[in-house]
Amino acid sequence: MTTPARPALLAQGEIRALRAASNAAIAAHDAKTVASFVEDDVQITTGNGDKFQGRKALRERFEEHFRGRPDLVFVRTPEKIEISRSAPLASERGEWTGRWTEGGCTVEMRGVYQAMWRQRGGQWRIAAELFVLLDS
Repeated sequence: MTTPARPALLAQGEIRALRAASNAAIAAHDAKTVASFVEDDVQITTGNGDKFQGRKALRERFEEHFRGRPDLVFVRTPEKIEISRSAPLASERGEWTGRWTEGGCTVEMRGVYQAMWRQRGGQWRIAAELFVLLDS
């Protein structure tokens, strides 16, 4: 017998796996794959409050970051994933870190994030993300 918790647990596992794959794509500096995890009209608020919209804009920003920072790594670590019982949506909250070398020094940042995932056609994609820088 299937309980309502079972589908939620499966969806949480899918989202955790997608986040891990997204982190791996960032570590590999693969901007095209990074962008594949978001919806076409994704809305992003960066850690310093800059806002932009769209898969293409996300891909271009990552390409620019990767060119200028060859050792750049961002890691998002989910702490809580909740699946909506009313809509094909999910909430992911967690901590993020960023690290790269600039001018011979290591730059490290950390903060918290919130992501809204939407499921369409059986696939989960990020609809919106909000990052807040807490320490650099």
